[in-house]
Amino acid sequence: MSFEKRIGVAILGGGKGLRFGGITPKPLVSVLGHPLIYYSLKLFSSMKNVCSIVVTFPKEHLPLLEKSLEPYGDDLRRKIVEGGETRSHSCLNALEVLKLSNPDVVMIHDAVRPCIGSEEIEQLLSALEDCDGAFLGADISDTVWKIGENGATETIKREGVVRAFTPQAFHFNTIYNSLKRGIEDNFEGSDDASYVVKYGGKVVVVPASQANIKVTYPKDIEVVEAILSGMPCA
Repeated sequence: MSFEKRIGVAILGGGKGLRFGGITPKPLVSVLGHPLIYYSLKLFSSMKNVCSIVVTFPKEHLPLLEKSLEPYGDDLRRKIVEGGETRSHSCLNALEVLKLSNPDVVMIHDAVRPCIGSEEIEQLLSALEDCDGAFLGADISDTVWKIGENGATETIKREGVVRAFTPQAFHFNTIYNSLKRGIEDNFEGSDDASYVVKYGGKVVVVPASQANIKVTYPKDIEVVEAILSGMPCA
């Protein structure tokens, strides 16, 4: 990879997983013999310019996460911290720890998106040369309807609309300051990029594979296993 800046990585695993069900946190569900979060950790750990990786997790499940990662050995760059009440608070918790490693840029990723590749990461980081932030996204191919109290009301044009994935990448100080300001202003962004855009930053979309699935329901595990079975990281 030609990107030479110091990279920090925040992997957010603090969701409650209510739609998934079960008692095992989603990032720790076994996929092809490994916890789901393993695939993201493996990719980011293989990158030479990554100076620190911070994983956020619910306080009550921290021991379980640590135990699940024991078979893979220690990584001095990896730290595990307690998540916050919201995604933005969890992200800021991670950034506060990453700040100690003095990264130039940071990638923020969902712990339940295992199907990312190094080529997409390279394109994402390269995009930062000309903007404040970038995220992986894909065009919408399905018809999208707006729903009201009485049912479907109108279709929404797909032109200029994308599905936002992670990782999302930013210059470190930009996202750090935007998140802090957003929390102080009680702004509830739908993702990390929304905080940068809120305060005037330029964020671009990097085309991504539809395979970058976010595990939400139990049936998604079968899809992920099928994708990972054909990927070198599996």
